[in-house]
Amino acid sequence: MDVLSNEKYLIARAKESTDPYKAKAWIIAAKTLFPNDFGVQFEAYEIEKNANNFEEAAKCLSYIVMTFHGAHQTPTSLLNEISLMTNALRIPEGCTTPEQEFYVKMFQYISYEVQHQILLLTAAHSNNNLDHCRLILLLLKRFPQAISTHAPRLLETLIQNVAVPSFKEMLFNEAIPLVYNRAPELAPKHVHQLMAVCFEYYLNQMLSDADDRARTSADCWKKIFEILDFCGKILKWEPFVLYKKSWSKDVYWQKIIHIYKLDPFQSTESKQILFCATIVFVLALQDYIGYSKLRSKDGITDTDVILVEALKDAPPEVKRRAHDAVLEIPHILVNAPVSPDAPNCLLACQSCWQLLHSNDVMKADFAQLILCIPQLSGWVQKFLIDLYVCAGQHEETATLLQASTGTAMSQLEKSVRQFALTLVQGPPTVHLFEQIVVILKHLPHAPAGGQYLENVSLGQTARVLMLMPLTKRAILHYLVQTLIVLLKPKLIDPECSSSLLGNLLVLSQLNWPHESTTVEIIFELIKSRRQFSYLHFTSYVIQAEIIEEFMHLWTHSPDVKLELAMPQQSLATGARRIGTRGADKGVKEDFKLIIRQQVARSNDDIDELLLQFLQQQQVALVQNVFDK
Repeated sequence: MDVLSNEKYLIARAKESTDPYKAKAWIIAAKTLFPNDFGVQFEAYEIEKNANNFEEAAKCLSYIVMTFHGAHQTPTSLLNEISLMTNALRIPEGCTTPEQEFYVKMFQYISYEVQHQILLLTAAHSNNNLDHCRLILLLLKRFPQAISTHAPRLLETLIQNVAVPSFKEMLFNEAIPLVYNRAPELAPKHVHQLMAVCFEYYLNQMLSDADDRARTSADCWKKIFEILDFCGKILKWEPFVLYKKSWSKDVYWQKIIHIYKLDPFQSTESKQILFCATIVFVLALQDYIGYSKLRSKDGITDTDVILVEALKDAPPEVKRRAHDAVLEIPHILVNAPVSPDAPNCLLACQSCWQLLHSNDVMKADFAQLILCIPQLSGWVQKFLIDLYVCAGQHEETATLLQASTGTAMSQLEKSVRQFALTLVQGPPTVHLFEQIVVILKHLPHAPAGGQYLENVSLGQTARVLMLMPLTKRAILHYLVQTLIVLLKPKLIDPECSSSLLGNLLVLSQLNWPHESTTVEIIFELIKSRRQFSYLHFTSYVIQAEIIEEFMHLWTHSPDVKLELAMPQQSLATGARRIGTRGADKGVKEDFKLIIRQQVARSNDDIDELLLQFLQQQQVALVQNVFDK
């Protein structure tokens, strides 16, 4: 039979006693005789725990923790008990079992010092990084004064393991909000890592929420700017500005310039310039892309918006050299319903882009920041195309358009962009008309939607750009106005053909009375020549004021001969063309009937009529443009 030591004998007597008071008396005796024996002290704790005495159990456990936590090896039974307690503390209120509820209540009777020691002891003996981080978080939530001591290691661990979803969620949902108002000391490289992972996290969150993107976007940008502010406080950066949706992008850009001028490295090694400029670049880029993609009222379809040169009533400009530097963005016109702020966003993008590419170090760091967000690649490509359009760098624009094969750019967008590029690269060629055919092929089949362009052609010679929505109506207007711009200079030629005059009349009907002055010039030419033959009149001329002008000409200018229909269209007997003069009364009646028929068609869909005209009169239009 084994002989028990005095300590174990007293513990055994306490355990075998059925009377709780006697058991407690035995253990009190043991505690008095052997205050430094772990077994005695732990048995005393067990007795109070089994009796559901929160306060007494807390005293016993506190004594054990403070007496034995510094031992060479912390007893396993103590570690197990502490583990049960910390697990119970992490469980939401109302979800605990009776045993777990006991630990929660007992913990409230333990002093802050001992609570702190318990959590540290548990964290030190956790089996993996995730448990360790959870325990440190629990510690910091209960003891905010310990943030400066324990937050740096917690943040470093979470950042290093951010690829694991559990660590990522803990970093963004718990750790950062907890330490935000008490910025801890952290090595610069870890602060830079923190800023980078936060930027990536919130951008991905923003871009993946298709249900309520507007609200999510504002929330995410607010958090990104808050994290930038948080990191800036740690590294003692010059304070930046916080996010405000209503602010112009110029507010952010001017602050970047202010910081840049204060930076002794002039941005070569400045991580603050890198992060501030990258954030503002993507913010402006998102708004620019958003303004360049108009959502329908039903929220189902998007309409792209592209940047093109505004048409000028002058010969196309000579092609610019590809190596010309990007200096400044020309004046940009917007066409409803594109936001008036879109040009400002493009300007902010361009400014940040140039700064971020001002040296190789910055350029490499910037590329690394945005390459981790796949959706940005399509945005950046669209931005670069527009940036080259702004700079008049046509070869680079063409190269990027060729490289866009297989991307999100639609064939319609690509074909209109290529048409606009061909238009400004030099004198018109037949290739321009081939591109019109391609565009017409890819136009939506639905009835024309959207609005006509407001500033499609201008008189000045300075370069002006315009943001054009790719609606059926806007594209049609752009094509028609291009042809008008190409044909109008030929009106000064006294030998210009009646075919050219007639085709210009047809084209001028779109967006009437925008080209009413052109029509006046045409009628002055007809009067001076005293004859006009356009046999497609009945097919394509339906604008009431133009028809009225022909009627006026027929009535008040008897010396002007008009031929407005093919012979088979004559309603009079005999195969003859409709004319305003002749002894045959039937000719006059036929002319009146033709005029009445055209007036009756004045409410026809002018968009569809012009589309038919472009499709059916390609050869005639080519001849009009290139005939000398």
